[in-house]
Amino acid sequence: MAEARSKPRGELAELSAQLQSLCTAGKRTEKELRNAKKDVFKKVVNYMTLGMDMSALFPMMTSCANLSADDIALKKMLYLYLTHYASQTPDLALLTINQLQKDCADHDPMIRGLALRSLCSLRVANFLEYVVTPIITGLADRHSYVRRTAVMGVLKVHHIDPVAVAQHGMIERVKRLLASDTDVQVIANCLSVLMQLEPPDRLAEKALVYSLLNRIKEFSDWGQCQVLELVTHYTPAAEAEVYDMLNALEDRMGHVNSAVVMATIKVFLHLTINMTATHQQVLERIREPLKTLISRDDAPTAYAALSHVLLLAQRAPMIFENDAVAFFCRTHDPWFVKKLKLEIMAAIASTANVYDIVTELTEYARDISPTMAREAVRAVGRIALAVPDSSGIVERLLMFLDGGSEHLVAEALVQLKDVLRRYPDVAHMCVGGLGELGVHANITEPAARAAFTWILGQFGGLVQDAPYLLEPFVDGFASEDSSVRLAVLTAAAQLFFRRPAEMKTILGAALSAGIADRHADVHDRALMYFRLLRADAGAAEKVVAPPLMVVPWFSEALSPEAKDAIFAEFNTLSVVFQQPAAAFIERRAYHSLEAEPEPPSQAPTTDLLALEAPELLGADRSTNLLADADGADLVGVGADLLDLDISGGAAGSSTGAAAPPSAQGYAPVSGATGPGLGPTPGPTGASLAQAQRQPQAVDLLGGLGGGVQSQSYQPQLLQQQHVSSAPAQRTAPGQMHQSAAFSGPNVTGRGPAGGYAMQAASFVPAAGGPGASGHGNQLGRVDDALGLGLGPLPTVAPAAPAPVQELLLNPKARVTAASFQEEWKRLPPAHSSTLSVSPATVAAITANNHRDFTQHMTQAYIHTIASGGQAPSFRYYFYGQNAGPSAALYLVELLLRSDSGNIQVTIKTADSAALPAFLELWSACLTGFTVMS
Repeated sequence: MAEARSKPRGELAELSAQLQSLCTAGKRTEKELRNAKKDVFKKVVNYMTLGMDMSALFPMMTSCANLSADDIALKKMLYLYLTHYASQTPDLALLTINQLQKDCADHDPMIRGLALRSLCSLRVANFLEYVVTPIITGLADRHSYVRRTAVMGVLKVHHIDPVAVAQHGMIERVKRLLASDTDVQVIANCLSVLMQLEPPDRLAEKALVYSLLNRIKEFSDWGQCQVLELVTHYTPAAEAEVYDMLNALEDRMGHVNSAVVMATIKVFLHLTINMTATHQQVLERIREPLKTLISRDDAPTAYAALSHVLLLAQRAPMIFENDAVAFFCRTHDPWFVKKLKLEIMAAIASTANVYDIVTELTEYARDISPTMAREAVRAVGRIALAVPDSSGIVERLLMFLDGGSEHLVAEALVQLKDVLRRYPDVAHMCVGGLGELGVHANITEPAARAAFTWILGQFGGLVQDAPYLLEPFVDGFASEDSSVRLAVLTAAAQLFFRRPAEMKTILGAALSAGIADRHADVHDRALMYFRLLRADAGAAEKVVAPPLMVVPWFSEALSPEAKDAIFAEFNTLSVVFQQPAAAFIERRAYHSLEAEPEPPSQAPTTDLLALEAPELLGADRSTNLLADADGADLVGVGADLLDLDISGGAAGSSTGAAAPPSAQGYAPVSGATGPGLGPTPGPTGASLAQAQRQPQAVDLLGGLGGGVQSQSYQPQLLQQQHVSSAPAQRTAPGQMHQSAAFSGPNVTGRGPAGGYAMQAASFVPAAGGPGASGHGNQLGRVDDALGLGLGPLPTVAPAAPAPVQELLLNPKARVTAASFQEEWKRLPPAHSSTLSVSPATVAAITANNHRDFTQHMTQAYIHTIASGGQAPSFRYYFYGQNAGPSAALYLVELLLRSDSGNIQVTIKTADSAALPAFLELWSACLTGFTVMS
């Protein structure tokens, strides 16, 4: 009883006992013994595929299989087991090397090939010395199966150690096999290996291409695809050569294998890309094969073919405009196939077939699936934008508005907005009946609600009840989505200039709610409208409600360059993913960037164009890290417009009145506080008047650069906050100003350039000075002539500007990898911090093979020495050099975890005095690349 209780249990113990018993024949016959071994081996492989650890059976598996050395089935299962666990138990795998090498010399070619394949699949670098000799012997084997196995083994070894492949001349041996071997499968394997190890253009020689084309029918389907892929890299010398190749491959268009057909189409398109007339004939020729592929019941094959049809339809819609019926959805089509068909129908729509297509799409809008119905309405909207004669199509969109289904009405409103932007003349037939929709009560989707308010703002003169339709949106302003709140602000301001008597109270309520909003964009837009209206109502009308401009075309998801790149990668996953390969394939685990080109030095300019539109002079405002967030580049340009008094001071008073109690999230404070930064009292009237005589940066939200940030506007994306005093002039790239009171990176203050920390403070103007209210005690109200009824807003006095210390980085700094490693090992860490970022920021940092992020940092002269990694861990190394006499280096290591969204930053430098200034520069650069979630 005790023995039974102590006996090991479980699958592993059971299989171990069975394998031990099978090592001796006992009373069983040879046939029974082999069958029993096969059953046990099948169980081991089954458990192995389920994820159970069977590595403990390694010795018994090899011993049991060696007793039946002539059983190929047992050999196959043993080799599968060996290759699976060789990397986990290399010591035990070493014991099987002799057996595998012995099997590589077996008289049976099947066993030789299986043993060689298993030997090459061990994936243990220490075993390469035992693999090279069998591969070289296999390349010269008399049997084709062993030769083609050895060819693929060359590629496996190359992935482990490319130097060993080059030293033993394996690539040259494969090339000789390609030119001299008679077995087509060996040739196909040679092509596959060589095209991965060398540029295909170098391999595509005329003699080889012609030889392969003459024998293409002898190859397997996979081999034909390899041959056709090589042909796409061949450049014919004359047009006659092109026609010969097209004629030779004509019959491949009708091949039963879809992969061969698509590869042939790619060859035809590639060879005739520079022959316009012939290329058009090729497009007509490939239409029927593609229609055959998309009509197959195999949904994955149909989807791949439809993806290529969509690409061709976007480049040349006239090819399929007479075959719109072929893209009508079938009842049994899966959703992903239907979606592509809808996109194709929208792409090929023309005046000849538009009504047939729209009629079919109208039927799809009645589908029981809301997703299918929405896609059908969206396709009708795209067709209305593309086809000039859109009046009949607009009537279909209006019919969807009367359908009653929420998803149909919502999508129709979104599409109707785009149609009105493209064709404003049809507004008289579209917007008259919008008042009967009851959008506020019945439609919940933010995009539809925003579209409805946009229509009311632009065409409110045609809608009799427009102000009263907009009023419920203003009453529930706080509960709306941010996109709807922005649209409501714009619509209210636009409708005010068209119907002022009815909109005065509504606009005042909208601006009051918008200024008190916690969302930065909503707050900024409401405050901008408020200041525009207060400064000059006539000028505000030109800005807020100009005549509607016709939008001739809408931006697409893919740029023309991206579409050309996808077309160049025809018959690959790029077409299915609708992205270039560089967007989803990581070529290397790590890469070192080449030296970035030095940005051209520009002399200081006083040209107004350079101040207000630097993008016209070659500067990229969207990625400029060091453009001052407080609008320092607008000094002297519209300062009176932006400097709006929303304080509680009475007109003509020489001192600011006490701040009212905080409301709507605004905290009245007298100075910025934070670690290392004590309270700073507001300036007196005299000091402020003196400060006004100094050239200072104007805050876009209504104050001088020294204003204090409201607690309601803390950055939501990064956990750290940084102080940056507004400089007297625009800061040059690579240069940041540091407050004297700065003591570390965690100081509350104005967000750096490109960040999201906004100021809610404004200064109290001196009596009669610039920015004085001049409207008595109407606190924060717009001029009485507007009568908007905007309530008082709390204010705070700004802190006095602190003296600044500047840090200038060397734009020509160059550090070698060896010097960087030496300095990194020598210096102790000077600063460490951890940040949390949104998934959108993680995607932006890792996009485009990390180059967008590294080039973004280079604009601040923070150069990249290396970057890369594999999800979920990415690593970046940066350096900057002080341009001063010290020439100190600042080394940065950034570790990004894409799964948790955490960024760990370590900075090393010997220049501890300038470290705070570099920390602010680094924080500004990093925050400037963040994306709001």
